[in-house]
Amino acid sequence: MIQTTLAHLRRPAPNVVRSTLILAASLGILLAAPIASAKAPPPLRGPIATIGDRTVEAIDIEIAARALAGDPSSPATPRAWRRFLLDRCVDRELLSAEAARRGWLDSAAVKRSVASAEYTTLAREVYTKVLIPGVVPTPDEFAEIKAEAHYRYVDLGYIYVGDDATNARRPLADRIAARARAGGAWDSLAKMYSGHPPSASVGGKLGFVLVQDLEPVMWPSFRGAKVGDVLGPFTGPRGHDILKIEGWRDVSDDSLLKLVTDRRGRLIHDNHRLYLLRRYHFAVDTLAAYDAMAAFGSEVPDSILASLGPDGTRPAAGVRRALGVIARFDGGTVTMADIIRDAKPMRNPRGLVRVRDQAQMAQLAGQAAFRRLVVLDARDRGLHQEPSVARELRMQRDGAATRAMVAHARPADPSPSALTAYIESRASRYRWPAGRRATVLVFADEDSARSALKAWNGVGLPPDATIAAMGFREMPRPAPDRLLPGRRAELVLRDDGHDPISPSVRGLAPGQFAPVIRTPHGWAVAYVTAPEEARAMTEDEAAPLARRHWREEKEDQWVNELLIRLRAKTPVEANAARLEAVRLASPGPKRKG
Repeated sequence: MIQTTLAHLRRPAPNVVRSTLILAASLGILLAAPIASAKAPPPLRGPIATIGDRTVEAIDIEIAARALAGDPSSPATPRAWRRFLLDRCVDRELLSAEAARRGWLDSAAVKRSVASAEYTTLAREVYTKVLIPGVVPTPDEFAEIKAEAHYRYVDLGYIYVGDDATNARRPLADRIAARARAGGAWDSLAKMYSGHPPSASVGGKLGFVLVQDLEPVMWPSFRGAKVGDVLGPFTGPRGHDILKIEGWRDVSDDSLLKLVTDRRGRLIHDNHRLYLLRRYHFAVDTLAAYDAMAAFGSEVPDSILASLGPDGTRPAAGVRRALGVIARFDGGTVTMADIIRDAKPMRNPRGLVRVRDQAQMAQLAGQAAFRRLVVLDARDRGLHQEPSVARELRMQRDGAATRAMVAHARPADPSPSALTAYIESRASRYRWPAGRRATVLVFADEDSARSALKAWNGVGLPPDATIAAMGFREMPRPAPDRLLPGRRAELVLRDDGHDPISPSVRGLAPGQFAPVIRTPHGWAVAYVTAPEEARAMTEDEAAPLARRHWREEKEDQWVNELLIRLRAKTPVEANAARLEAVRLASPGPKRKG
């Protein structure tokens, strides 16, 4: 029961208009009692059922129909199918309300699960409703972009004067630029002074460059610049750049629009991250960051986490440094616990995290804050209040609490001997069906796969040495649905497999090839090497599956007993007419024989 009741718990859908007119009926006689007489029939729009302060809407029935289609316990007639779906939706609300009553919404693990789901949902909304529309400039933005001239191609002359951190050669660069502005021969100056051999050898000619691809510090100088103007010197970390405008080449409005949208699309995530850090005044505490760097260099992350208090900080103790708040932003802080759990910094072979400098520490702190910043931004935009999003967030919260409650109530896993007895008592359940052994090679493109199949068909696979020379490597722990291009795998493909490859080799004899197969990551050529007989699973093979089945059975038993009590004491008001008015994709699930 728990599998069907919770199957659609996390799936989003929008709410519909609610109504306060409902039909009084208990869950035990749900929809069986006739509608009470009234002056006017209740409207067909509104809640289908009300359970305390919770409701079941038409969209809940529709989602349940999709989630539970094909369930073996479901009835076949349309009317009974609707009642079955409503019962499951009511059960879900009863369980959610019970989990909230028992305090599972306050569980730290549930809060983490809810926060992760909230980020995923709101990040999707921000991406589709804010970031993607922002890729295409508005007419005013487009006019401003044209005026800035950042997306014009400029034919540049270039002289580079190398230097070090002292900038001792800056006076030389100034003199070269002054002589060029005074009419000095650019090609001669480039050959005499430029430290950029490719351009110096051709008289300081660099060619056409998009202004946007130059250093941002140079952009303002190009606004209003004319052919013949000498710009610079522009000082950088390794020297000084002097530029001369030899000509301009404008792009059409269509090409300019494509340039802008392509560039914005490539930088969409980086720009969004920088925007969030600025908007919420993200700032790193330099001293706290220094202590965190030192702790990373001497303590493994797991040890650091174990030493932190509930707020993610710790006082100094002996040789251990104090770890406080590393960064702050409007509405939150970043601690060492946040960085370890959310930024997941890379560890070296000794298990330590090496942070080079304060800039890298600030980057890790920003990564740790990013998810919370996305949620803050989405909430400030009101995206969480949109009906469909609000419903999805509520379903995620209720689902996390319910799953935690059920998992906590489940007995401990069976002992090895009890699990063995469980497997033996259900031996027919833990068998491998017949299949075929096959060698599978995955190509990056379809043409290569078809060429190889054409060359090998009727001849067989080439020797292992030839396959290795073609660049194919053996894939460790292969699975039919996650083979990568350039990899070779020896697989047992079962007759009941639903991956892309297994259906293609059914009925083939050893020595035969399947047609080229499209896989999630490439194109596969499969060569059958031997039949595989049906057999019983070994205990090691059956144990993970049997343990999962045992847990599901215990959860079902506990949930069924709980629902009996909840149904008996919780009044449910339902509207039969509204239920019958729900349009379903099909009158019920298609029954398999």
